[in-house]
This record gives sequence, structure tokens and C-alpha cells, in this order.
Amino acid sequence: MEETREIAFNVAQIATGRQECLYTGNLDALYPGSDVTMREFVRQCFAELGIEIEFSGKDRHEKGVVIDMDEDKIAGLGLNADTLRFGQTVVRVK
Repeated sequence: MEETREIAFNVAQIATGRQECLYTGNLDALYPGSDVTMREFVRQCFAELGIEIEFSGKDRHEKGVVIDMDEDKIAGLGLNADTLRFGQTVVRVK
């Protein structure tokens, strides 16, 4: 559970421009107590902030990049859409 809070915190840091990238472990691991992968959990965290990411690559070479942004949702949350750009890598496997 601690890892999921840390992921959500880091996603918020990225969305506010205080952090460039989330470095995480195995994205195929299951979110504690569910059948949702960590990859999907990370994707959902970004989606809650109006940021759509797409994953590509495999294993340690996998990364998540920004492919779309809901600028109305981002503005409604008091965030600045200019802190992110399309194609920006926001998730990397360590």
C-alpha cells in the first residue's frame, strides 16, 4: 500500500512540474488486493489528472509517455498544462 501512495504522490509531483519522471519497478506486478497491474494503476493516476499516457517497450526498457491531455480538466484542477508536453517520458522502469 505504501508503494501505491508513493506512486500517486509522484504522479502529482510530475503534474505540477516538481518532478520530471516516475521511476518504478515491475509494471506487471498486481496492485495490492486486486487484479489490476501497477501499469494500469499508474495510467489511472495520470488519467485522474487529465493526462493520458501510453506505455511502450519491454521490461527495463518500458516507458510511459504523454499522448494526450484534457486541458479543461487540468485547468479545473488548478494545474498548468504547460508543465507537460506531448511525447514527454513520465514513467521509466528502474
